[in-house]
Amino acid sequence: MAHTPSRRPPKPARALPCGQKGQCNGKPPAHAPRRHRLSTFFMRGAFRMRFSYASGSRLSSPAEQCAKGTEEPACSAFPPAGFTCLRGLPGSPARGEIPAMTQPRSDPLPSAPPLQVPTFDFMRVEWRFLLFGVAMAFCSSLGQTFFISLFSSEIRSELGLSHGAFGTYYAIATTASAVTLLWLGKLADTMRVERLAFLVICCLCAAAMMFSQVNSVIALIGGLYLLRLFGQGMTTHTYTTAMARRYVAARGRALSLAQLGMNAAESIGPASVVALLSILDWRLLWMILPFLPLVGLLPFLRTLTQRTRYQDGGGLEGVRAAAAAAGIDDKADADIITIDSVNHWRRRAVLRDSRFWLGLVGLTMIPGFTVTGMLFHQIYLAELAGVSLASWAAMYVVYAACAVIGTLVAGQLVDRFTGRRVAAHMMLPITLACAALWLVEGQAGVFLFFVFFGFASGMPYSAVSATLAEMYGTRYLGEVKAIFLPLGVFSSALSPMVMGMLIDMGYGMGVLMGLNIALALLAQAGGAMMLGKPPRLAIS
Repeated sequence: MAHTPSRRPPKPARALPCGQKGQCNGKPPAHAPRRHRLSTFFMRGAFRMRFSYASGSRLSSPAEQCAKGTEEPACSAFPPAGFTCLRGLPGSPARGEIPAMTQPRSDPLPSAPPLQVPTFDFMRVEWRFLLFGVAMAFCSSLGQTFFISLFSSEIRSELGLSHGAFGTYYAIATTASAVTLLWLGKLADTMRVERLAFLVICCLCAAAMMFSQVNSVIALIGGLYLLRLFGQGMTTHTYTTAMARRYVAARGRALSLAQLGMNAAESIGPASVVALLSILDWRLLWMILPFLPLVGLLPFLRTLTQRTRYQDGGGLEGVRAAAAAAGIDDKADADIITIDSVNHWRRRAVLRDSRFWLGLVGLTMIPGFTVTGMLFHQIYLAELAGVSLASWAAMYVVYAACAVIGTLVAGQLVDRFTGRRVAAHMMLPITLACAALWLVEGQAGVFLFFVFFGFASGMPYSAVSATLAEMYGTRYLGEVKAIFLPLGVFSSALSPMVMGMLIDMGYGMGVLMGLNIALALLAQAGGAMMLGKPPRLAIS
């Protein structure tokens, strides 16, 4: 009798939380080892590059895997980072239907998410929404200090203003815009991103047109108020809030890539304006500038803001759908609501959180105070450093390059170590920049200053925006960010006046740089305390 080799009985298919079996149609499931999935991929001869943010599936996004059910399940015992299958929840879709959304998760002390998506693949797939962020960041330069200050000489000469008077009016307009943002920022929680962006861009263009007709102090304050409100304020608020909502695993890189629009504006804006002012009147130039966003951005808003299956954050619509699926009233008068184990904080709850006062206030205000003050008084700093204005201006190439590098590096670090850990240490470049300009003499000190100053200006945007989404959720991110944007705007309004008063009193480089170093170290200490401090507000 021939010997029949015994075979090990097959292991039973592992049941998944959503009720599916571990094997679907003979295909390896999403939780199978990567080598099996890769071998199947190449054997089938599919030469298409597909990826997902965490599960590593070869054909579908996690949302579609969860919806297919019978083909490629993603609802394993370890669901993809940043996704939660909604099947099984009250009001959730049945098997084979598209779920309401996949909801990003955030913990009170979130762990560092892995770098699941190569950056170039991420840019290749998400180039439309990333281009929207870049364009919005570029358009926000119309209300930024570095751009408005280029017209300071012409405005002061026509209206007969001194440096101090112009700085005071600028501070008044900026402070008023910061207060308005507390109310206007809530629109990001109620309006779709394309509609809000359309409204903001139209208002920004109208503000630029109005600024071209300034002929009195009252008109100057009104024009500056509108430029600061819809330029630095709402334009930045719109794209940073939308990107923080739509991405989880690649949130830091998305915010940092969008910030490249501001870096581009800082690189080409001053030289372009100086060249155009030599042949055009400044009023005519302000009448031409609004046509750039009107022609280059508004017609393409709907295309650029379309949702894709690789945006794992859900967005505003997704968070609302998840709340409805879970039977939660997200419009109720509650300080904190919990949607799929994610705590979403209202503004009044954030104001009672000790982490807000200990760390986030300083990390939000000090970078704006230092960067704006130094840019506003850069001619005086060049004189104190003992270099010519031409040599000082030539260093802006170094500044722009380091700002781009700092922005991209910050995005990678946020996705690897979380925004909280990056934000807690982002004051180090500011400290080194001020110390270099103070202690190192000559051109070498100026070079080191612009190197660290570029890193300092590129890091805060992505780090702070990602930190807010991690700590306070995304449902009310618009009204939460509306607290922090006014803080940054207010500090940028305060610094030209404070540093101008110190200059008028005769203080030199030591006092100016010492003040900025002390403030940076204070914010650094607060950020370190915030890093390991749990929320003090009880969550019911």
